[in-house]
Amino acid sequence: MKSWFNNLQQREQLVLSVGSLLGGLIILWVFVWVPLTTGTSELRDTVVEKQRFTASLHQAQTLAGDQPTQAPAETATASLILIVDQTLREHGLTSRLQRNQPDGPDGIRVTFQQASFDSLVEWLIVLHQSHGVSVESANFDSERQTGLVAATLVLRRS
Repeated sequence: MKSWFNNLQQREQLVLSVGSLLGGLIILWVFVWVPLTTGTSELRDTVVEKQRFTASLHQAQTLAGDQPTQAPAETATASLILIVDQTLREHGLTSRLQRNQPDGPDGIRVTFQQASFDSLVEWLIVLHQSHGVSVESANFDSERQTGLVAATLVLRRS
């Protein structure tokens, strides 16, 4: 290979060397630099979105207050599943509910897909204030459309 290259004219050697260098730079640009910058940008956007979700949750927690209001006597004896079902209908979230299952004697795990984050937060505030139901754990993942989330929540009656 080296002898073949040395047998080329000087002009051909120069064109081949410059072409190889440019080809190498283009390959580095396309397969290394662009994916790195794109990935960094996507991660930065994800962090900003998660920070917005966290801020919204803190704001909702502030609105709800630290202490739940006393639940009315009729909801104190009602099943948590029935309370969740009724309040989901009131907030238009029934179609977004993917799954609900009991989680111990006083808890329920609910899973949503493509649900409005704002509607979920309003629903959680109502559950907390009107029915004494608190969020034990929450996991939110953004969806492709802005403002929609996939969420898994574990709710407990206080």
